[in-house]
Amino acid sequence: MTAAARRRPLLAALPAIGLVVALAGCSAPGAGGSTQGADQPDITSKVTAADVDKGGDTTLTMWADVAEKPLMEKLVPAYEKAYPNVDVKITYKSFDDLIATVVNAANSTNAPDLFQGNIGYAVDGALVKGKLVRPLDDVAKTYGWTSGTGASTLAPSEWKADGSTFGSGTLYGMSPISEVQGIYYDKAKLDALGLQPPTSIDDLEADLAKAKAAGEQPIVLGNSDQYAATHVFSDIAATTQEPKDIADWIGGKSGSTFETSGNVEAAQTMRDWAEKGYFGTGYDGLSNEDAIARFAGGDGVFFVGGSWNGASLHAEEFGFGSLTSGGVGATASPWHISTKSEHQDAAIAFLAMLHTPQTGQWILDTGRLPVVTDGVSSSDPLQEQTLTALKETIAAGTQVGYYDWTTTDMLTKMGGSLQEVMAGRTTPKAFTETVQETWAKAHG
Repeated sequence: MTAAARRRPLLAALPAIGLVVALAGCSAPGAGGSTQGADQPDITSKVTAADVDKGGDTTLTMWADVAEKPLMEKLVPAYEKAYPNVDVKITYKSFDDLIATVVNAANSTNAPDLFQGNIGYAVDGALVKGKLVRPLDDVAKTYGWTSGTGASTLAPSEWKADGSTFGSGTLYGMSPISEVQGIYYDKAKLDALGLQPPTSIDDLEADLAKAKAAGEQPIVLGNSDQYAATHVFSDIAATTQEPKDIADWIGGKSGSTFETSGNVEAAQTMRDWAEKGYFGTGYDGLSNEDAIARFAGGDGVFFVGGSWNGASLHAEEFGFGSLTSGGVGATASPWHISTKSEHQDAAIAFLAMLHTPQTGQWILDTGRLPVVTDGVSSSDPLQEQTLTALKETIAAGTQVGYYDWTTTDMLTKMGGSLQEVMAGRTTPKAFTETVQETWAKAHG
């Protein structure tokens, strides 16, 4: 995995997002340019090369995260070979630039045919609300995305038509890339301590006490960006309540609440671990990137993080596993078809090629995890362990997403309040109340 591909907190693009949301919210069919694609009939059979050829010489324009370039270098030539009348033109952008500008681009008169968004209200919600992206329920049904490997990964791109909630409803995007959280461990240190890789929070907690007693730093944590600790919290919280309830809350479902006994218990565990020194000292002044670098260099026994961290670790020295029946996880930035695109068949064919076992293998070969895992494998033992954890995640239904998806300010509100809990300056119950208040302001 490249550094550019790692999980980023949603907050990165907030200074520009207020503008794009406002613009998209004013958009409607007929406003801001043609919406020819919006009137396209549902497809009932798979798009063929002959269908695409009817469009004549075609230039299919796309906007993508620069992290997609290694995959696109494999996928685009295969696509252009299958559809020889199509020339693909991709504009690559940094993740922050992409999510800060893509809604405005989709709302313009020369919108790209295909583009990546970002799960949550600031980007995908604005795209849906502005009627800027084509519904894909017919595509998912025709191509069989709604069953088999990867079917459960579609939920974060399902929205109410008004963009008010996500997690169910109409499908507006698809992602071929997935992520999974879990526990990285130093193999040599586990051997020296006489420990086996933990497979549950209880196992991990027992191992942390033994590591601390042996003079090792149990967990390496870098929380200056306020999101690393929320990842640890989410792994614990997924074991103390139903994952579906977490997903409903993240998606903004009416009646959902963060004030649960499971979240109080998880927050209490975070406080207990901090008080016992399991995270060491100075973690709020250390970045997540510096923390994984220290872990890779031999500091600590465990690192709780996501599959995006694996690129920093050598397979011979480190392992990875789940802390739940399936690790907490999510899909990456979804692909969307513009409602303004005049090349709907070509665009649908491209999305279909993204959602295949062949592309899944290419994704794994370029260092990330695919949502379609049928027949996909790796000779790298760390990557294969991560892939196994992903399969368990999808099967267990714990690919619930990230807490900061639920409001544009949740990262700072939740992250800051969790820091206060870990420092002993507020209670776990007060933490859940603060988080729920933030949620309620956004969702009513």
